[in-house]
Amino acid sequence: MNEKNNKKEKQFLKVPEYPGGKKGLLDFIRSQLQYPADAFKDRIEGIVTIAFEVNDMGEVETAKVIKGLTPSCNEEALRVVKLLKYAKAYNHGIRLKSNHKVNIHFKLPQSQSVNIQFSYLSTDNNTSKQTENKEEYTYSITLPSDT
Repeated sequence: MNEKNNKKEKQFLKVPEYPGGKKGLLDFIRSQLQYPADAFKDRIEGIVTIAFEVNDMGEVETAKVIKGLTPSCNEEALRVVKLLKYAKAYNHGIRLKSNHKVNIHFKLPQSQSVNIQFSYLSTDNNTSKQTENKEEYTYSITLPSDT
């Protein structure tokens, strides 16, 4: 009896998998995702959930937004999902579609800042004893990110 419980159950149907697994899928999404200009300007962050079907040839079909953010973010998430190409699935001669969901994260990059410091020294030549007046200034410049 214990031997039966210890054995793994065999899957009859093989579900198409993205090459590289979840890590490969996330890497592809990160490399292809372009932050929409209006969402970047308005500092919008969040998650778009997309549901889609993958046919037996590994092609994405009927992608739709389950949970949206903004229209431009939703369109960008759909565009990236439609670029996905899964591995072909062979299922004992049976052609089938599999359903998948993916969360696409829109997160603004951290802004970079540069600090510049300089000193201004002035000397007074009218007196026999030279006195130095020292003024210091500090500026912070925030650079826009390249995304």
